[in-house]
Amino acid sequence: MKDTKHEIVQTATQLFNRDGFRNVALKQIAAELGISTGNLNYHFPKKDDLMPAVFEQMDAEAAEMLNKLRAYPDLKSIMEQVCIFYEFQLKFRFFYLDTLEIIRAYPQMAAAHKEFSMRSMRHIRATIDYCVGRGVFRQEPFPRAYDFLAHSIWMHAAFWLTQFAVLQKDCTSQEIFVQSLLGLLHPYLTPAGLEELPIMGSPDFSKII
Repeated sequence: MKDTKHEIVQTATQLFNRDGFRNVALKQIAAELGISTGNLNYHFPKKDDLMPAVFEQMDAEAAEMLNKLRAYPDLKSIMEQVCIFYEFQLKFRFFYLDTLEIIRAYPQMAAAHKEFSMRSMRHIRATIDYCVGRGVFRQEPFPRAYDFLAHSIWMHAAFWLTQFAVLQKDCTSQEIFVQSLLGLLHPYLTPAGLEELPIMGSPDFSKII
């Protein structure tokens, strides 16, 4: 059976990504779906009624993503997890490009996004601790160094798309995303960690620098 509400949410997300969150009206979503505006309004009378459904879908996928992350990964698995988050960002890039504007307009989303962000940082910190225990990361060089590193990794990931927009660059290279993250991790790796590091090519950083 056709799930019109789900299709509306999916199409709205695609249009937000393509045209920008503020630039998409309900009638545009209806036209893209090939349904009447009245049909769409039956499910979502206003755009403000649609947005919670979009956020609910996003939160559900974010929770599923975090639950799938391995608790005790090696460095290769860490990079794989980073790639999963990268794909998630691309799927909901409208949110990551206009995060502050959106959470100001929809305060109910602010708390959920904060919890997702804090949970992500806790997972990163736990992963670092595990890597120290395995001997692939150095002991913490100074107090709270790895708290700051976990925060930096989160910022690197959460605002990756935004910095492209600021620099007016168009780059969706997953390889560059991963290599840039490895640049944050590299100074903390032990010789054993360097040996375990995934062998990767040399991407064209001129696209972002």
